[in-house]
Order: sequence, then C-alpha cells, then structure tokens
Amino acid sequence: MSPVEIGVAVLVGAVALTLLRLPVALALGLAAFAGAAAILPLPAALSLTARLPFEFAASWEFAAVPLFLAMGAVITRSGLAEEIMALAEHWLRRAPGGLAVATNLTGAGFGAVSGSSMASTVALGRMAVPQMLRSGYDPGLATATVASAGTLAALIPPSIPLIVYGILSETSVAKLFFAGIVPGLLTAFAYAAMIMIRCHLNPSLAPPPARNQPRPPLSWRVLALPLLALVILAGIYRGLFSPNEAGAVGMICALILALPQKDFGWRGLVDALAEATRQTAAIIAVAMAAFLLTRTMALTGMPDALAALVDGWSVSPLLLILGSTLLFVLMGMVLDPFGVMLLSVAVLLPTFEQQGFDLIWLGIIIVKLIEIGLLTPPVGLNVFAAKSVTPPHIPLTTIFRGVGWFLLAEVGVMAVLILFPGVVLWLPQTLSN
Repeated sequence: MSPVEIGVAVLVGAVALTLLRLPVALALGLAAFAGAAAILPLPAALSLTARLPFEFAASWEFAAVPLFLAMGAVITRSGLAEEIMALAEHWLRRAPGGLAVATNLTGAGFGAVSGSSMASTVALGRMAVPQMLRSGYDPGLATATVASAGTLAALIPPSIPLIVYGILSETSVAKLFFAGIVPGLLTAFAYAAMIMIRCHLNPSLAPPPARNQPRPPLSWRVLALPLLALVILAGIYRGLFSPNEAGAVGMICALILALPQKDFGWRGLVDALAEATRQTAAIIAVAMAAFLLTRTMALTGMPDALAALVDGWSVSPLLLILGSTLLFVLMGMVLDPFGVMLLSVAVLLPTFEQQGFDLIWLGIIIVKLIEIGLLTPPVGLNVFAAKSVTPPHIPLTTIFRGVGWFLLAEVGVMAVLILFPGVVLWLPQTLSN
C-alpha cells in the first residue's frame, strides 16, 4: 500500500472502531499506532506513540482546560446559576415562553464561565426542566431548550474545544476566544427569537406565568458572574495574563464567590474538583490520541494529497465549506463530537489552509458544527445529557423532536457566519488593532 492508501485505511479504521463503541481515545490511538507501524520501523512507531501524547499533555496551553472546568464546576455547585435563572425568569416573565428564553440566556451566561457543553446542559437541566414542567410547558420545548442552551458553552469563551483547536492548529487561543463572542451571542439570540415566535404562534407550548409573582432579590453574586467573565476577557485583551493564567484567576474568583455559601463548603469544593478531574481526564485522553493521529496522517501525506486533489478540481471556497459542513453533520450523527473536531483538524486543516481560509474563522465554524453535532440524532450527546436529568416518562424522541426547531435556527446562524466571515473576525481584528 502507498502511504496515502495507508492514511485512508487509518481514517476508516478509526471511524469503524468508534462505531463499534470502542472508547474514542482507544479507537483513535489504535488506528494511529497501526498507521505509524505500517510506515515506520516498529521501534520508531513505538517511540512515536510513547513520545507524542506526553508532548501534547505537557503543553503549557492545555493547562487552561482543567482550570476552566474547575471554575465551572465550582460555580455550578455554589448555587449561583439558580439565582441568575430566577432573576432572568422575572425579567422575561411577560415574553412568550419567558421561562424557556430565560433558560436559554442563562445557558449563554453560564457558558461564559463553564467551557463544557455537557456540564452546562446537566446544570441547566436540574434547575430549569422541573420548573418548566410545573409551569405547564410542553415537555419537548422544555427539554430541547436545556439541551440546546448547553451547547453555547462550546463557543462562548472560555471554550474547551477552542483551546484544543488552538493547540492543534497553532493559532492564538486569545483570538479564538474573542472570535467566539459574537457568534455565541448570535446563536443565543437566534434561539430566543425562535422560542418566542413559536410560543406566540402556539400559546399552549408555554402558558403565561401567574400574575404578581414576587421579584427575587438582586444579590451581588448575580452581578459577579458577568463581571467574572469580563475580568477574564479584559485581562486577556490587556495582556495582564494569558488564557492559562486567566483560568487560574477565574478559579480563584469562583472560590471567593462560592466558599462563603453555606450550601457549598469544603465538601462542595471536593466534589467540584473531582468532577473537573473526571472531565479533564476524558478530554485529555481523546486529545492525546487525536494528536497522535494527526502526526500519523502527516506521515502518510494524506492531508497534502487531499489538498492537492481539491486544488486540482478548482472547487470554489463556498462549495468546499458546504461540502465539509455536510461531512461534519454526517460524522456528528455517529461519532463523538469532540472526536469529530480532532479528526477534522488532522485531515482537513491543511486543505483549508492551502485554500486560503482564515484559521480563526475556520475554528469558529468547526466548533459551531460541533454544537450542531451535539444535538443531531442518533448520537446527540447533549440530548442524552438532557435526558439524564429529565423525568423518566419523557421519551428521547420527544427531546429530539423539540431540538429540531433549534437546529433550524442553527441553519440561519451558519448561513450568516459562512456568507459574512466578518461577523466572526470583526472583534478579534478590532481588538488586535
């Protein structure tokens, strides 16, 4: 077999092993090692397999991942999200589907300190789903709102996928963070508009709230969450600290907010750190295997061959990105979304780079497609996460049907981001100037 044929076989093998329900990290790692062993002498392949994952895990940039995950876990367990949810519900009580809109906007705010979509979905689900069901909301709308709002954490900084993409593509994590702000807010507003339009046209989806509801107290901690996100982004912009150091600053600020709470305490801190440790271990295992796969793909020459093939076909940039979007959606239906991103960076990044795509814009598009993959059946990990915190009598099919409306909103957002790249690039370019 030629090196390029080996590269194709490695990629097919990685996908096949994943479809056989092998853990993503193991599937990618085994496929990468097999490809390296087919090209290099066995001692060299073993050396590569032992060295590269350590190099990736020891990357200084990756230190931000456990810190931001720990910050989100501390905020979740401190009860701060519930306070924000109550206040947002009061402000939006007169809007059609006000409680669902409040859940969506709370998801955007929580994404600014979480970075993990599934963690955000579970936290929102525990708070919002029982409350919406008690208020008479349609079960499909209530659960789909939680599943979709949780995906905002994948884009609104600090975003774990953006950190990993920045490391693999060797682009600025700070610029990626700023590039994700406008698309993230645009997605949140598109979700909110869709909810309000649906509930206006069909009031049975979301009954109006009872009149004369008391206003929840405006706690200083509610104002602290947006201030925390602002401190992180402003500190990165002003050069006061790097994204990694921003994670440490955010974690310290989260502890200052959480430790005085009676329902948090040292037990809450231990539980939050344990949760962040489990999430970090899962992410880093997949990322190390994907990093090894990236190097194996480079050895086979498959990415360069694919780039040359696309260049020879004279495919327009728009057609290339639309074809890649379809590929992402199909892969997202059967594969772990995080694995989809890492596979795409390994195989498609050289093709996009040779075609002149801006890597910052491309990173946002890839993460947006990951968001869509988190909601797309039959995998839809965020849908399963929402199901795990909803009453047993609500079937999975009900949640997927509700999510379909949010996917329709995503089509509009993706059209804007693809046709008008300046929506993504305006803020990082303005700040860099």
